[in-house]
Amino acid sequence: MPKDDALPPSGGTLSASGAASAGGTDPMAPFQARSAALKTKLDALPAKTRLSDVRDAAENVETSANRVADLANKARELGYAWEKDLEPRCLDYRRRWQDLKPQVMAALERESSALTNRVTQVTYQGNYALTHATMPANADKELSDGEKAVDALTNEADAAAKTIRGMFDKFQTDLNALETHLGAIQKMLERAQQSKIAWLPGEAVVGVVPAKWDRSGDDDAQGYLYLTDLRLVFEQDQEIATKKVFFIATEKKRVQQVALETQVGEIENTQASKRGVFGNEDHLDFTFGGSANVRSAHFHINGQDANEWQGMVQRVKTGGMESTRVTALSDAEKQRLKNAPTKCPSCASPLTAPILRGQTEIKCPACGTVTRF
Repeated sequence: MPKDDALPPSGGTLSASGAASAGGTDPMAPFQARSAALKTKLDALPAKTRLSDVRDAAENVETSANRVADLANKARELGYAWEKDLEPRCLDYRRRWQDLKPQVMAALERESSALTNRVTQVTYQGNYALTHATMPANADKELSDGEKAVDALTNEADAAAKTIRGMFDKFQTDLNALETHLGAIQKMLERAQQSKIAWLPGEAVVGVVPAKWDRSGDDDAQGYLYLTDLRLVFEQDQEIATKKVFFIATEKKRVQQVALETQVGEIENTQASKRGVFGNEDHLDFTFGGSANVRSAHFHINGQDANEWQGMVQRVKTGGMESTRVTALSDAEKQRLKNAPTKCPSCASPLTAPILRGQTEIKCPACGTVTRF
């Protein structure tokens, strides 16, 4: 007669969970991840078929289309003098969205209605699969049936969403770019207001960028580089250590002062470059002439493209910005600039440097004579 501890347990074979607890492998383990994934897709199905993401995107477009005009007005209040077509462009986006919106919303209602009508049946199929996929013998088939139904509806919803997004994707991309541009303008002008630069009457800011004036090393001045229609100005604006203990700053003071300024007409050359190990650092090299207090300057700018800055400087120097000015030059100013001297009164050398708005004198490159006009 067998001993008690050798008798088989009541009920015969171990259950799946019993086998696992006894040290065996749970035969349902391979199906657990599929069940969890199917449950996740089922939970997401109502929002998918309502096309919620596309509805949210359409609402964001409407918000932005209404907001850009306010941002343009704010830019004007802060003194932005350029892009005379800015307000009409912003209003045009609002008008275009009002024309496009009914088409988008009609497509959303049509497609989401057709999709949501099938949610109840597909949800039942998915839940039936989860409920009955309990044995290794039938789990694969049950889960496959549920996955097929849920995936089919999910894919149709994704396709519908893609089609409707395609109706306004390009519009939204362009609108977002305009909104970003307006935000950058506001940030630029607010920065200019915080500076201690003595702005000249009628002077209009074109660009502002965080910059370091590379001169001697670790103690190079940091601040902001300003380009206006009249001047290039670097304002140091930073905290500097006034006392150190073992190379650690224990006392600091803020320094905010103009470190370099020159008329745009004194900029003889601007060179943009990309530096650093990965070529992701933006640098600007300037050479100056005339009355500039330095002959050259190298700046490491942060967050803006050096090539775009080089282009901005060139447009200001050649007068290319003037066609976009909100308030055009007066006839008297135009006439004054038109009558600027073309030959040096001292040596008769030609004066070929561009004459800029606000410029009141010109220096002969041959003999150095300064002529006021």
